[in-house]
Amino acid sequence: MSVTLQLTEPITAHGKEIAELTLREPLTKDYREIGSPYLLLPGDNEQFAVDIRTSVVAKYIVRLGGIPLSSVDQLCMNDFNACIKAIMGFFGEGDGMTESNDSQNEPST
Repeated sequence: MSVTLQLTEPITAHGKEIAELTLREPLTKDYREIGSPYLLLPGDNEQFAVDIRTSVVAKYIVRLGGIPLSSVDQLCMNDFNACIKAIMGFFGEGDGMTESNDSQNEPST
């Protein structure tokens, strides 16, 4: 499964302007080498708060999207936030609204 995001502002990657970014699903190797994109912090009433690790998310965008870090740094905040939601969705977090299943064209559950 992969997620394709339509960028609200194009960026330059590998010398070309791109208006959409496809993120492939991470593998165990990616997780072992990059780590978790979030930390769970203890909160009140036995609940947890989620701390999103933006530097780790950026590394996932580089690896899963096949673009250099300099291109990630060009993303406007709306597009970066969309990437965060997509990546968190791979880890069971997020609203799933940005997911698309390229192999079956069925809505995600």
